[in-house]
Amino acid sequence: MSKKKNAFLSMTVFKVAALSAAFAAFAFYTPRFTNDYSMMIMNVSLINFIAALGLSVMLGMGGQLSFAAVSFMGAGAYFVANLTNGRLGVIWEPVPVLAGAVLFAAFAAWICGAVLFRLGGTYFTFATIGFVQVTWSVYLNYKFLCGGPDGVSGIPVIRFLGMSPRNYHDWFYILLGFVLAAGFLIERVRKSRLGRSLASIRDNEIAAQTLGVNIYRTKVIAFTIAGALSGLAGGLYAMHNQFISSDLFTFDMATTYVIMTMLGGVNNTVGVFVGSILVTMLPEWLRPVQRYLKLSYGVGIILLMIFMPMGLAGLCNAVLKKLSKRILKKTRAEPDTLGWEK
Repeated sequence: MSKKKNAFLSMTVFKVAALSAAFAAFAFYTPRFTNDYSMMIMNVSLINFIAALGLSVMLGMGGQLSFAAVSFMGAGAYFVANLTNGRLGVIWEPVPVLAGAVLFAAFAAWICGAVLFRLGGTYFTFATIGFVQVTWSVYLNYKFLCGGPDGVSGIPVIRFLGMSPRNYHDWFYILLGFVLAAGFLIERVRKSRLGRSLASIRDNEIAAQTLGVNIYRTKVIAFTIAGALSGLAGGLYAMHNQFISSDLFTFDMATTYVIMTMLGGVNNTVGVFVGSILVTMLPEWLRPVQRYLKLSYGVGIILLMIFMPMGLAGLCNAVLKKLSKRILKKTRAEPDTLGWEK
C-alpha cells in the first residue's frame, strides 16, 4: 500500500470515528443538560433536518433550488391529523398513517414535479414560490380538511408496539432514529447511480444528456424523494406538537429551510444537520435582539456566500484537506522503514 493511499484511508477512518463520537456525545448529553422547553426546540430542529435533507437532494445534488418543502410538509401533517384524531370520523393507528403520509406526499410531489419541471432554471424556482403561496392559501382557508385559521388540534402521538413517548426527552430518541434512517438513505442516494446522474445535471445538463442521463425523469425522481422526506417531517411534526396550523407552512418557513441547507453545506448530510440545529435554535439564543433577527439572517447569508459558499461543511473539508496534505507531506519526508511503496 502506498503512503498516499494509507494517509487517505487514515483520514477517512479519522473522519468516520470523529463523526460517530460526536453524534454519540450529542445523543447522550443533550437530554441530560436540556430543560423541557429547550428539548422541544431541539426536537423541532431534528424534524427540520429531515425536511432540509430533501432540499439537499434538490439543490446540493441536482442544482435545482426549490421552495416547495413546506408545501409537502403540510400535506403530510394534515394527512396525519385528519386520519388519527377522528375529526373526519376516522381513527387509524399513527404508524401506518405516518407511512401513508410519506407515500401521499411523495405521490403529490411526483405529480407536481412532472408539471413544474416542464420549466427550467429560475422559472422552476419561481414556480415553486407560487406553489408555496397556493398551498398556504389552501391550508389557511380550507376548513374541512385543514381547520382554517384555527388549525387542527388533538393529534395523537406516535405509538409503536403499545408504547408512546411520555415527554420531549422520549421524543428526542425517537426522532434520532428517524434522523439516522433519513441520513443513511440520502448518503446511499449520493453514491448511487441516481446521485451521480443528479451531480452530472448540476454540473452540466448538456454533458449529462450526451452521457445518456434522462434529465427530466431524474429531476422528477429527486423532487419525489424530497417530497417524501418533507411528508415524513410534516407527519412527525403533527404528532410531536399535537397541533398544526397554516402558519407553519408559509414562504418565510420555506426560506428558513434554504438557509439551514446553505449554512450547513448544500451537499453534505452532516452539514445540513448542523445547519438545521443552528438556525432552529438561533431565535432562542437571540431573543434580546428578536426584532433584528431577519436582518441578521440577510447579512449572514451575504457573508456566507462571500466567504463560505459551501457552508460550514465546505470549511471543515477545506481544513481537513490541508491537514491531510501536511500529514502526507510529513510521511513522504520520513524514511521508508515499513516497506511501503514509494
